[in-house]
Amino acid sequence: MSLLQSLTTNSPLEQTSFTPSATSKGALGLRAQLASPQIAKPKVDIGQTQKTSSPSPQGPKVQTPKPKLHKKTQDDETPMYKVILLGDNDYEQGHVTTQITKIIPQVQKEEAMKCYVEAQMIGTSLIITVTEEHAEHYVQQFKRQQIYAKMEKEGGSD
Repeated sequence: MSLLQSLTTNSPLEQTSFTPSATSKGALGLRAQLASPQIAKPKVDIGQTQKTSSPSPQGPKVQTPKPKLHKKTQDDETPMYKVILLGDNDYEQGHVTTQITKIIPQVQKEEAMKCYVEAQMIGTSLIITVTEEHAEHYVQQFKRQQIYAKMEKEGGSD
């Protein structure tokens, strides 16, 4: 039965006056409502504050936040290694600081100069702490540039 025929027959639709354009919009709206799934309401009200018990004679009760549990990741269990610059009288400050900043981009020029001075005065200087693979790579790169460096496991010697 077409929409126009339903308007002309004795049906509940006849009791109210509809224009064909309004009826077609209503029919489309009804079809769209039936076809689309309804979104469920969340079981928990978001944004509402939690109720606390009535204030005690000692004063208002303050809720303490629960500590967040830290999930262990692979990075937490990965051992870290220190890359240590060894001092040498044959070093030139410009060469060493330039190579440190080239080989380890995270190190700024000022930090590289401090490492150089410390290594010359004390004998060693911590440049950076990284994973084992990175530490090995950095030590090899320094060796190619005639700069002596070693790696040590963090928390003890290797």
